[in-house]
Amino acid sequence: MTDPQPVPKQRFPATFWTANTIELFERAAYYAMASFMVIFLKETLGMRPALATLLNGTVLWGLIYFLPILSGTLADKFGYKRSLSLAFVLISLGYFVMAGIQQMTPALFGPQDNLLPHYILMAVTGIVLIGLGGSIVKPCIAGTIQKTSGRRATLGFGIFYMVINIGSVVGRIVAYFVRRGGFTIKGLLHLKITEIFGVQGIPKIFVVSTAFTLLGLLVTLLIYREPEFVSDGKKDDQKVKKRTLGQAVLGIFTVLSNIRFVFFIIVIAMFWFLYIQLYNLMPLFLRHIDPNAPVELYTLANPLMIVAFQMLITLLVKRWTPVKTIMIGAGVVTVGMLVNVLPPLLFNNIYQKISIGSIVLPVAGLFLLLSIASMAVGEMMASPRIYEYVGAIAPKGQEGLYLGYVNLPIALASIVGGPVGGRMFEYFITDRIKMGLAPRTVPIWLIIGGIGLASMILLWVYDRLIGGHKKS
Repeated sequence: MTDPQPVPKQRFPATFWTANTIELFERAAYYAMASFMVIFLKETLGMRPALATLLNGTVLWGLIYFLPILSGTLADKFGYKRSLSLAFVLISLGYFVMAGIQQMTPALFGPQDNLLPHYILMAVTGIVLIGLGGSIVKPCIAGTIQKTSGRRATLGFGIFYMVINIGSVVGRIVAYFVRRGGFTIKGLLHLKITEIFGVQGIPKIFVVSTAFTLLGLLVTLLIYREPEFVSDGKKDDQKVKKRTLGQAVLGIFTVLSNIRFVFFIIVIAMFWFLYIQLYNLMPLFLRHIDPNAPVELYTLANPLMIVAFQMLITLLVKRWTPVKTIMIGAGVVTVGMLVNVLPPLLFNNIYQKISIGSIVLPVAGLFLLLSIASMAVGEMMASPRIYEYVGAIAPKGQEGLYLGYVNLPIALASIVGGPVGGRMFEYFITDRIKMGLAPRTVPIWLIIGGIGLASMILLWVYDRLIGGHKKS
């Protein structure tokens, strides 16, 4: 009697890895500039903090996280390769515009005493191009991962999530060295970069983002292959159904007529309200306490924590119900935000520098770093379970439709939270400085912490009274 032949392990096809490579370049491009977008708009172009966060939060993040509801349907219709190619062309143009605003604006509109209105017009153009392109990339890459993972979809999306954060780490590190002037690794490399294509300082970051995006375009054009499309059928036990644009629009009304789901979306948006301050309020605050703060290195704590601890956190919370996990995740982020209340209470001067080994940070900067790390822990707990829970509460046969709206809370949080964060910074800090008064930082973090606490309470109410906690 012969021994049974072992069943060969299923391997991910080449297109799976190509899609992840494209995602790595796109995320490296995005996160290279994400920490400095509001700083660039405020410090370099001279915009008010509220306007800077409006453009970054409401316009850029709003487009990226809201439009996939429709752009995903269009990508299915025209094909992922075409859609990705168009997306990267749009994004590259957007970053190119942002990099050259200071050079192009006088050339287009002529030398003027007040270039700010034209800067705003150019910035809106660049941001809309980036947002439109980014909204196309998301459903194309996620769709490719789904179609090429087969029965290993959980592992496939786990790899995909890890690649996103690796791209985030790479983008921030490259941006830091390029912005500061170059790379210096003793005995190995010395590369001095003082000027790139006529731009210096923060605008060099957008040149880096353009380069990463062009690499993504090259991989798309030369290597990426359209994944097998499955029309109204099953593939490896995955139901796949192609929708028309009209059906996508009607789907909005179908989903929003589910009051239970709408309530959940609003509550989760309150949780994400805290997170999006990482790229709106926090960069402004960091540059307030330290005008030369390396913002990208502070925010680097977020993806580094995720890369290092995602698997551990997943194992720790796997026995908890999704709503309980999301609630505790919101609690961790809320406590992390409230940590920033402590510096004014414990120190006479929150701007004073303290040394931790060879690292020198302002007192408030150290607490803000702890806050950013806590946000990563809360994100690792809550984010995967949000996807799981939305799929679980969706009406049978409409799981795909409802999962298409899983990023809607981030869109809502960005649209509202971006300008709110900027306005709080103005009201409690810059406006008071202009009036000759001392800044008040404590109320900012109490307001944000209050929103986090409200999200926890409403999640509990949802679980007990609306959602049906036995199902969660």
